[in-house]
Amino acid sequence: MSISLQNSPGEQLHELGKAGARRAKLWLDSTTRVTQSWTVYDDVGVSKLQYSWPEADETYSYDIGGMFYGGDLDGQAFLVECKKYTTDNQGAHFDKFLAQSYVTLRDEPRLADHFIWITWHPFRLKTWNVLYSKEKIVAALKRERLRVFGEIEVDNVEALIDGDVLHDLSSRIWMIVLSDKQENLVISREDRAELMKQRVLKDL
Repeated sequence: MSISLQNSPGEQLHELGKAGARRAKLWLDSTTRVTQSWTVYDDVGVSKLQYSWPEADETYSYDIGGMFYGGDLDGQAFLVECKKYTTDNQGAHFDKFLAQSYVTLRDEPRLADHFIWITWHPFRLKTWNVLYSKEKIVAALKRERLRVFGEIEVDNVEALIDGDVLHDLSSRIWMIVLSDKQENLVISREDRAELMKQRVLKDL
């Protein structure tokens, strides 16, 4: 069940985020293209999904991480931010996601093959097709410049951006929009368990 963000107390938002991460993880696992996954709410996930801002005494984290299975994606890692929102009030959160993903790819790329934004409500519809273009990432870095680059003027940000990382990041971002009903259109738990069994037996 979705909860509106308006007038929601902090604890309710925390539980909403936790429920969204659980549901997004279940959907990802049910695609059968994920070999393992974890959330930031799991003991094993905290150390894998939490990072430090380079120029601030703060941390940021992703909601989900994991590894893909099969095809061209086999063995590649992904990091996920998900928003179980019923409104389009996500722009500032997405800018933070872009900025932190730039930092992750630049400084700690070990689990940074793909960056996935999962939401239950689209946003910034007029610029939807260019949400993670290089220009939008630059704009996000300007907004988050103090945590990424330190005490600098906004006009000096572009000179500090690594062009290779910028170009690379823009090709690694995914946008996925889910809906409550869509979550049911995946392989059943029973069939997925049987598939996992066959994969294990194949590897013996």
